[in-house]
Amino acid sequence: MVQLAVTSQTATGRVRHNAPVRNTGAVLAIFILSGAAGLVYEIVWARQLVLIFGNTTQAVSTILTGFFGGMAIGAAVGGRIADRAPSPLRMYGLLEIILVPVVLVTPLTFSLIDDAYRAVYPSLAGTPWLAVFRLVLSVVVLAPATILMGATFPSLVRHFARDAALGAAFGRLYSANTLGAVIGTVAAGFFLIELFGLQGALRVGALCSAIAGVIAIVLARGDVDPTRDATTVPSEPRASAARDGDRRTWIWLPLLVAFASGLTSLGYQVTWTRLLASGTGSLTYVFTVILALFLIGIALGAALFSLLRGRIRDPIRVLGWSQFAVAILSVVGLTTIISQPRSFDPSQPLESIGVLLISAVLVVLPVTIVMGLAFPTASELLRDEDATAGKESGSLLAVNTFGAILGSLLIPFVLMPTLGSPAVIVLLASVNVLVGVALFVRARPDRRGALVGVGLIVALLVLALRPGQIVQPNEWRIAAEGGTLFESREDEIASVQAGQTGATPQLWVGGTAMTLLTIDAKLMPILPLIARPESERALVVAFGMGSSFRSALIAGLRTDAVELVPSVPAMFHYYYPDADAILADPNGRLFIADGRNHLELSDERFDIIVTDPPPPIQASGVSVIASYEYYVAGRDHLADDGVMMQWTPYGTTEQELKDHIRTFSAVYDHVLMVRGPGRYGFYMLGSMTPIDLPEADIREILARPGVLEDISSAYDSPATTIDDWVTVIADQTWLEDEAVRTYAGEGPLVTDDQPRPEYFLLRFLGELSGGR
Repeated sequence: MVQLAVTSQTATGRVRHNAPVRNTGAVLAIFILSGAAGLVYEIVWARQLVLIFGNTTQAVSTILTGFFGGMAIGAAVGGRIADRAPSPLRMYGLLEIILVPVVLVTPLTFSLIDDAYRAVYPSLAGTPWLAVFRLVLSVVVLAPATILMGATFPSLVRHFARDAALGAAFGRLYSANTLGAVIGTVAAGFFLIELFGLQGALRVGALCSAIAGVIAIVLARGDVDPTRDATTVPSEPRASAARDGDRRTWIWLPLLVAFASGLTSLGYQVTWTRLLASGTGSLTYVFTVILALFLIGIALGAALFSLLRGRIRDPIRVLGWSQFAVAILSVVGLTTIISQPRSFDPSQPLESIGVLLISAVLVVLPVTIVMGLAFPTASELLRDEDATAGKESGSLLAVNTFGAILGSLLIPFVLMPTLGSPAVIVLLASVNVLVGVALFVRARPDRRGALVGVGLIVALLVLALRPGQIVQPNEWRIAAEGGTLFESREDEIASVQAGQTGATPQLWVGGTAMTLLTIDAKLMPILPLIARPESERALVVAFGMGSSFRSALIAGLRTDAVELVPSVPAMFHYYYPDADAILADPNGRLFIADGRNHLELSDERFDIIVTDPPPPIQASGVSVIASYEYYVAGRDHLADDGVMMQWTPYGTTEQELKDHIRTFSAVYDHVLMVRGPGRYGFYMLGSMTPIDLPEADIREILARPGVLEDISSAYDSPATTIDDWVTVIADQTWLEDEAVRTYAGEGPLVTDDQPRPEYFLLRFLGELSGGR
């Protein structure tokens, strides 16, 4: 409906010389679509760049810095341009349309930086310059798109601010954009990637941007140039306490709140994700659920601000109390997380997600609703001038984004390894309280608010200093089960515990139990060595409890081992008394790196490559070392008759297992499959030359000093003599070559673009409904 233009004046005497904004609902709808596309881009690009830079925290933080940095620049620069644009809505539409080809070309640009990274890596590996080079590449490849994306928000704020107070426009758009982000997160995480793959999801996002841009251009027809129109319209009422004099006096306040909001909100998101995901098997859907709930809370809070805005008499006091509320709710949520630890059941993956959902709703939603209310409230402190609405809103968003960048670097690299995730929550809560006290003391002298803040700080200090009060959820679970905790550590990747709750010691990473001291792990390098007795060099991807690395060295192989989580090798001595001697063996080398990345960037060739992906088979990121492209990288780094061994654990449907077998056999001309004697999974051995396990070679390898003793020492070892092992290995040999391909049949492959093991929800639900 077209509004009639009338002449009016705001309560402060400011006159708006603009035509009224039309089609408000339609513009908000396309901004929801834009927000959805933005989250699809973020999810897809992060996954694609991890394949180039590795899945280390350093690499992921570099990617986030490149993404957020472009958004911040776009918001700051785009806001200033929007203030001079004759039609901010048309500007927004053009930004979205230009974004489409930029997005669609990213696969090509990613390929180019992949080549550049591979070329430079050998000379920069092990130096700080490698991180700098990753950051430069991330900015180069992401900046064109993210700067455009960052500029869309202030352009629409400028559009709406032509007949509404800046705070009202900001809150309305912030709510719409966050709602779109929720939709994009759910769509990409639960549906799009499984249905269409990463590239297909990216194209869907580009389609959303194109639709939003075209509709915006259409709606912008007849949009009046505000600098040429003398008509005035009434402005929406703003909070009476936020007077222009106050805005000028406390111009730093909204920026302080925005920065603290970005820092703490990103910090809470990262830390909650780690704590809530503990014991859930690190499924991709776990992270999707947490991110979606985080964004839902923000959207609800922003919507609440829009509803209550006219009743907010003193934005500064609201901001102060909201900071206290965030601190209190976050600490209460922390106690909820710690006291409700989970244990993952691989046969019931959706059950883990359901239990997580309940905890996440209780922990995440209350805090994020308050956060969502607080951030747009800060916009009430901006100078409410029509001509600078884009600049003001863009600066607020840019500062908020820079806070998020600092959080993405400071939290995982410094605070988590130093303090641990539970203590990080207490520290972030303290930051919220200090910001609240600063607001009460400096901007609105309020003795009661300041005293409450001081009291909260004291309470947080007492909580932080009480020994044993703040622990990892898995530590709580081990104690609750009457187990023994040997040691607990946390680094930039995950929390790690060594302990025992049953008959044998265990290793937990992210609250999920890793491979036990089972015979299956000890045989991983031995079986390919039997197939190639002349082998000298081996690579073990995923150190785990160290069984495969140790067995390979005992068998006489010069062995490299790669482990993603830095704290894992530190637990080695709890499982093997000779751990120090093994680590000091000159024939062994241990690398803390992403296994896929290490293999692809290595210039060495190996006789044997052993890969033992961390359980469960559906865990987030596991497909990176269980995909067609990974197997090709393994083949390319093998000697001419080398063997790659891929361990595939049980814990999913037979059809999903066939996908793994089909993918592996698509790369190697010859494949031999052997069941694990411990019955935890099976070995896939691949080579470009024929593979067999002849009795003579079994006897020769097991006769090497220490080998028979090593494999027979496993608690579930089915044999203790060479004769018995000859029988066991023959009995466990399953399928070979064409029989493997016949069993796997026709069907899809696990690829980098289609990480099927991680995205299984629709197939799983289809099987459930089909079985009823």
